[in-house]
Amino acid sequence: MTACQVLVNMCSLLLYDLGSSRTGSSQACTLLNDISDINPFKKNVYLTQEDAEDLIYVNDIPTSFTFSPLMSLEFVAGEFNINGQFLGFKEVTGGLLQICDHPENVLDAAFVFGTVYSRSCDLKALKLWDKIKYPTLFYDLYMKYRENSADQLHTIPINVLNYRDNRGNQVNRGGMNSWRIVKRFFLVDNEAGKDNDDLFFKGEGQTATVVRYAKSIKLTIELQSETKEGKIYMPYFTIEYGEVSRADAEEGAKISFSVSYSMSQSDFYKDFQIATGVVCSLGFLYGVYRTWVWSRRAGRVNIDFATLMNFLFFLSGSLSNCFFAVTFGISFYWLVFFKGQDAAFLVHPSGKGLEEWTILFIVAFVMKFLNVIHIIVMQCIIDIFFIDWERPIARAINNQSQDKRSRQEMPVSIWRTYFVANEWNELQGIRKLNKIFQVFAVLFFLKVVGFENVTTMDPDGSVSKSDDVYKSEMSYVFRYAIASLIYILVAIVQYIFFSFIYERFVEDKVQQFVDLCSMSNISVFIMSNARFGYYIHGRSVHGRSDTNMREMYDMMKKEEEDMCGKRGLEPDSDEQTFQMSVPLKLRAKYDQIYLPIALERTTAVGRMEQGKGRTSSSFEKSIESYSVLNKFLGAFIDHSFKDLDYKIIKKSLIENILDTEIHETYDTGVLYNDNGHSFDQVLFYGNELTLILFDILMFCMVDYAAQDFVLAGVLTYLVSELITMARTIGGKKNLASKTLVDDRFLI
Repeated sequence: MTACQVLVNMCSLLLYDLGSSRTGSSQACTLLNDISDINPFKKNVYLTQEDAEDLIYVNDIPTSFTFSPLMSLEFVAGEFNINGQFLGFKEVTGGLLQICDHPENVLDAAFVFGTVYSRSCDLKALKLWDKIKYPTLFYDLYMKYRENSADQLHTIPINVLNYRDNRGNQVNRGGMNSWRIVKRFFLVDNEAGKDNDDLFFKGEGQTATVVRYAKSIKLTIELQSETKEGKIYMPYFTIEYGEVSRADAEEGAKISFSVSYSMSQSDFYKDFQIATGVVCSLGFLYGVYRTWVWSRRAGRVNIDFATLMNFLFFLSGSLSNCFFAVTFGISFYWLVFFKGQDAAFLVHPSGKGLEEWTILFIVAFVMKFLNVIHIIVMQCIIDIFFIDWERPIARAINNQSQDKRSRQEMPVSIWRTYFVANEWNELQGIRKLNKIFQVFAVLFFLKVVGFENVTTMDPDGSVSKSDDVYKSEMSYVFRYAIASLIYILVAIVQYIFFSFIYERFVEDKVQQFVDLCSMSNISVFIMSNARFGYYIHGRSVHGRSDTNMREMYDMMKKEEEDMCGKRGLEPDSDEQTFQMSVPLKLRAKYDQIYLPIALERTTAVGRMEQGKGRTSSSFEKSIESYSVLNKFLGAFIDHSFKDLDYKIIKKSLIENILDTEIHETYDTGVLYNDNGHSFDQVLFYGNELTLILFDILMFCMVDYAAQDFVLAGVLTYLVSELITMARTIGGKKNLASKTLVDDRFLI
């Protein structure tokens, strides 16, 4: 029996190389195969007289593994020395199968059921020649379980990647159907490399010239897909051997030990594809719908290049939202049910499903970035004009030459327009939520409170973990789920606080701007599209606002005491903000007035870039165009044109839900009563949902690349600031161009 065990050991040291048909020589494994009368030992060497799948995908383990209470995999190893002597059975805990030195609790964590384990080290190769610490021993592995009230042992399959068949092919690196499974293996071989023909009995005291070692050991456990009772197929080990010569002994040897869990995820993959297909279809339809709404508001009759480009951007925005919903939903589902399961029925996603989830997440980020760029561009090309309702005041002056008194109109001050323009300029980049607080709050919950600890690939879902406890590798799927969840919850809390507390009891910057317009006697006419926009009615109920402090105080007091009319556009109404469908004739007239001066200003900019300065004619044309536009738009609001008028109605429920307009506006415009904030759609303030989703995806993308929440928070804030800066700079240039306000007065 011992002689046969020696032969098995020799075959193991040769990595089961049959060799005879390839090299023409008979080796230990060949001889072992030729021994026909000791079949039990032949089977001990090769388990794959059968297919590997028939040995692994068996239901021989009756144990139902659970996460609560937490269970461990019990393995025992039959240990043999190099001379074939059986040394007994040993538990694999305490690092029996792990060459790297780690604390015992870390080494034993490898066999806690459900823990995705991975430890590696760079060992100085010279230490492998230490026969006391690393003796050449051989192991047969068994799994221990209870059945019929008795302990049972089942042989564990071993897949040696270095194995070559008689043609020299490393078939164990391919698919499972070609594997040749073995039973015996070793961890360190510092004996076979001796220059001695009688290695097993006379090699004491000699030093091996080459040492072989198990540089990679991986334990794979797969859940049975047809049951949710926590049952598993037969676990198996995959071993890859490396070697180092005495000449290279001073170099480091990379050694790793890992444990992975898998399951058939065909149902998940199918559901994932169905969910993706459904939401993609809905996202596509929504993108088409938003393009149709845009084309109506832009007055586009045919499908042109601009329509196609906007369709791509609208599609990017809708699909990114859908992809985020799918990826977040799946990751959150996996996090909750993986951490919360009792009997194990779910493991961390892997394989093709995980790859496609990752691709979907990256695509969602890219598309959301395009969506944000589209918003910035669209907001930086809007048409906007400040209608000044102030009229010149005639004042008496002395005519000394004729000793008479005459009346002269005093010019209207432009400073009110400049002031309103600057306030609008400040509003352009303001967001509803506080970016700094958002990032700090998210990092606080992730790093300080410890929600980051939940994202490990093990059953432990606790927030607080001791430093001396093994922490499994972080899952970027779980990190995505927990980071997105916390980001969303913090954003919701911020939204509720600002909407229902801060804006009601402290300040509402958007409403303050509307109030400022009323006190400044200035209305804001905004066309976000050629035939759609927003109107802020800022006409003072007192008829004028270019006055001194005393009069202004009296005006405000009259409003407080309700001793004057209301600020609304309609009589006895407080409605000051409207959505607006612009008549085609008004748009044509606007372009007729504005386009020549826009061309002139473009030419003037070119002259300034050439160092020729501005011409006085461009100033004159700007002043003239400003005056004409002010009178024209003011007359339109005052219903002064018979063939160009508007009506004020309330949007229907369907129009509000679909965010569109039904009425045609060729000759007559339509102003729709809104909630007082609809014009914030041309500001960052009204696009917070898109921006916060971009922040979430940006945060998770950086963390996906770096596995560092702090770095993700810093970069997310910086990118957010850069985007705000781009919006502010672009908006400022557009404001100066469209309102004909000199950009030198915008600070």
